[in-house]
Amino acid sequence: MKEQKILSKFWFWGLLILPILLYFLLIELYGINIPYVDDHGLKGFLVKYQESTTWTEKLASIFAQHNEHRIGLTRIWFLLTYWIYGSINYKWLMWFGNILLVGVLGIFAAFFKKNKISFLYFIPLPWILLTSINQENTYWGMASIQNFGIVFLSLWAFWEVEEERLLSALVLVSIAVFTSGNGFVTLAIMGGFLVLKQQWKSLGILVIVGALLAYLYFASYQKPPATPTATLSDLKKVILAFISFTGSAADVAMDTPIHIRSIKAILLGGLLLVLSLICVVRNIPFDFKLKQYSTPKNWPVFVLATILLIILSAFIVAWTRVVGYGMPTILTSRYKIYSLLFVITIYAWLLRVLEEKQRWRMFLFALPFSILCFFNGFWQSISQIDYHYKGLICSMFNWTYEDLSGKSNHPKQFKYDNPATVFDSLTPILLTNDFNHEPQIKLEEAKVQDGNVLIRGVGDFYFPWLDPDNGVYLIAKSEKRVYVFPLRSVKAGVRLLVGGHAVFGPYFENQIPTFEFEAGTYKLAILSIEDTQKRILNTQQSISIEADKRKAVETNW
Repeated sequence: MKEQKILSKFWFWGLLILPILLYFLLIELYGINIPYVDDHGLKGFLVKYQESTTWTEKLASIFAQHNEHRIGLTRIWFLLTYWIYGSINYKWLMWFGNILLVGVLGIFAAFFKKNKISFLYFIPLPWILLTSINQENTYWGMASIQNFGIVFLSLWAFWEVEEERLLSALVLVSIAVFTSGNGFVTLAIMGGFLVLKQQWKSLGILVIVGALLAYLYFASYQKPPATPTATLSDLKKVILAFISFTGSAADVAMDTPIHIRSIKAILLGGLLLVLSLICVVRNIPFDFKLKQYSTPKNWPVFVLATILLIILSAFIVAWTRVVGYGMPTILTSRYKIYSLLFVITIYAWLLRVLEEKQRWRMFLFALPFSILCFFNGFWQSISQIDYHYKGLICSMFNWTYEDLSGKSNHPKQFKYDNPATVFDSLTPILLTNDFNHEPQIKLEEAKVQDGNVLIRGVGDFYFPWLDPDNGVYLIAKSEKRVYVFPLRSVKAGVRLLVGGHAVFGPYFENQIPTFEFEAGTYKLAILSIEDTQKRILNTQQSISIEADKRKAVETNW
């Protein structure tokens, strides 16, 4: 009997911790201390902070706008790690942001404990939430803190409202507002529930704090460059985008046509919205028998507020993004956290209201399905994760060596150490080699078309997994400089995956924007990295690039 208890505990903790370990193992493998997109804005912030002479100027730089947001939490953590390590470290932004995501599980654990739900039923939650389909936030330092942080802080604030701990709820929502602009949605939801609970004193305090936060946020606010937003004539698009947003967790096969992806998202979104409507109707604060307004003592404020956060976020994104950016943006991975949150919130609510026999049946379906979704999400997302990593290390090489002299380009205003990459030992060869004496490979396609360099080919490559450096890269070299770019390797079939333990096969392709190049004629070569074996292959092909500068994107950072 004792052995059975030990064995059951082993399986419980094993299934609970395994997805967390696998998730952070992938972050350790594919996360790297190289800035990506908005991360570059943190360098400008650091310079501005260091040049500030007063504390008011320093605080203003911390809470300055970043697009329509004020990312104070991100900048504070960025400064803290800079002071501790003496240099910029973007990977620590990723760690912190993803730890906040794990914190969401802690809040749901408190929900399970309060509602006396067996923690056995908790096991599917980490398998659902800590999925690779979050990859855009997971491996992007600034976005991980902003997008995971706002969810964590909002849910914690809602929990504090349910527990009637107003002071801690106000602290959390204040941090949330200066983590992401969506914090004001959280603030409004909190106010709405205080109205419904008729807690007028608490509401008055919340209004005062909200007014102060709004003043601090908008006093010096400058509207960022506008993008087209929806009108009433776009209502059909908005509704479809809204439903797709809520069900985007079903969209994992990103290589499939967008209409197929949308159908999957709409089906899941529709189901979740129907279940959420049932939840809301069941918890209307009105006693129809006594015909009087009343909120029960065990009113699930946390669940209702979380559902409202998801629905309002879905509507805002649908209204502001679908016209200007289209459905691919609605289904992008950085928004999927809300759909995943929707799934686990509805699951937790069902566990709260169902009888034990029904709970057990739902669990028997949810556990294997969540584990299957976890590994399917990894398989569907690994190409994007791998390409993201390779894109970062190639970008770092390209901005470090701006000519063939070997002189590296390093910032002088702050301390930042380039992380070690697979290109370090290859740099002298890449800068000096003309590739004429290297083995040859024939590309199936190498041409400039519609503002892109199109590359496609196949080689005798074998890429054991999971090593993010393994893969195929394009080398483009002119008389003035050399570039390296990642090539997208096509995923291996089942035979190679199982028999050869390889995720990627020998086929590769890519479209590289011409604005990534300086004007000139470039000899093309292929770099293949297969564990310790590095090969440069001469294509005997070249391309000519005309001057083509990317249109500058307007920013307020």
